[in-house]
Amino acid sequence: MKKIIAFFFVAMTVLFVRAQDVADPHIIRITGTRFTYLLVQTWIDEYAKINPAAKIELAGKIGADSADILIASHILRPGDVKDWQTSVAVCHYILLPVVNSGRPDLKELQQKGITGQALKKVFFEDKEYNGVAQTGNAWMVYKREKPSCSSIAFANHFGNQQKDIVGVPVPGDDRDLLAVVKKDKRAVTYNSPGIIYNLKSRRVVDSIAVIPIDLNENGVIDEKEKIYDTLDEIIRYTENSGDPAIPVDAVNLLFRKNNPDKAVIAFLQWVLGDGQRYSHEYGFLNLDSNTLKSEKNSLVAITGLSSCAPTSHILINK
Repeated sequence: MKKIIAFFFVAMTVLFVRAQDVADPHIIRITGTRFTYLLVQTWIDEYAKINPAAKIELAGKIGADSADILIASHILRPGDVKDWQTSVAVCHYILLPVVNSGRPDLKELQQKGITGQALKKVFFEDKEYNGVAQTGNAWMVYKREKPSCSSIAFANHFGNQQKDIVGVPVPGDDRDLLAVVKKDKRAVTYNSPGIIYNLKSRRVVDSIAVIPIDLNENGVIDEKEKIYDTLDEIIRYTENSGDPAIPVDAVNLLFRKNNPDKAVIAFLQWVLGDGQRYSHEYGFLNLDSNTLKSEKNSLVAITGLSSCAPTSHILINK
């Protein structure tokens, strides 16, 4: 009888603890743009080191409206931010045109580069035949099958919408898109440096080549335009120059603006502070000083506090 009572007591205790965890109002759930997950996971891991109370877990899929923090990596359009939401930008990222490294004309292509107008023609203006964009049989354009942040951002740069991108739809995420290009010598697509480059070697991944953008449009890639050999070169050039010819967009984090969770604000404040040091490692750009100051001030304005005690549990949806 004593063993039965003891077992019952232990079982009820476990159920009570689990119920408390489920009901915990400080569980922060994060979902959104998948290609940011390596960086976001690092933010979470590093934040947990200074906040031992933060329990970091991987959660199942959740809807955007169910998330405490939603990652949206493109210019926020009307309707993207709900009435009850607000946002902060936490970093930027580049989008580059890439081809299969086995293209017969790769050497010539890398010597001459490609202009913004030529890119617009390839991805938005060429006629389609059975879903394949044709430019004298020179290109086989591939694109994301479903709406995605990178596709929205790439189209925005050229004054278009995602639906206007021509080519063969590829199911899956940005890594799946790059995988298709590795198999087709005619292929061309767009992707972010954190996927195009190996994060350890900082060099372009196997079977892929970046099409250099002819920034000054003089028909040749000059020495100053040879900025794609390593991940750090393209990051450094883009951050320092702000060259408008290179597609760049923001990683935004959306969250509740009315009675916001102070634990959410504390995490976001950390991301805009110490968290900035991890952006380059994963191929992202840091915010410029003026933008960073503005985003920090916006968080202060929301709560009226300069800092918040970090006591939350953080979950990232994957």
